[in-house]
Amino acid sequence: MFYRFIYLILRLIATPLFRIKVHGYENIPQERKFIVCANHKSFLDPVFVAMALDRQIHFIAKKELFEIPILKNILKSLNAIPAQRDGKDLSVLRDSIKLIKTGKILGIFPEGTRVKEIKRENIKDGAGYIALKSKTDILTIEIISSYKPFCKTDLYIKNLIQIEDFEKYKSKDAMEKIMDETYEKMYENHKFLRKV
Repeated sequence: MFYRFIYLILRLIATPLFRIKVHGYENIPQERKFIVCANHKSFLDPVFVAMALDRQIHFIAKKELFEIPILKNILKSLNAIPAQRDGKDLSVLRDSIKLIKTGKILGIFPEGTRVKEIKRENIKDGAGYIALKSKTDILTIEIISSYKPFCKTDLYIKNLIQIEDFEKYKSKDAMEKIMDETYEKMYENHKFLRKV
């Protein structure tokens, strides 16, 4: 209920302010669980991802945000999962898998933090690990925006990354290949995609 309230307010403000246009609605799975992965350049990205999907997303957020008094209460109300920046917090992996198994949607920014450069090495394997362990497909959203008011923002929802296609590989190789494909989809339409 609280998520829906926040969602509607943000939609009323963000959609006209950032001229949000969503492409690929047909790629959103209906009535099933999935993991959402998106590129990350601004604090506005979670808002944009939420605008692309009309379903509640449970985001993984950096632990430091939970130390800010008012924001902490909002994040908890939205059922966000706190995570350490260094990626060594195993509890976030367990909590994420547990959440997905209840049929909920998990939102992850695989770069772990906001980035200025487009590089494959910025991508962490956590989303791949969670997807494999929970046997959950990944829906990638590519955000293209200047993040300036009244400038166009395009959100591209890509076709699903089917996790069963990677189960023939060893765990480490599977995670790497999953995140390779996630990276490609996250930056497919960017003009200056750097392949590594």
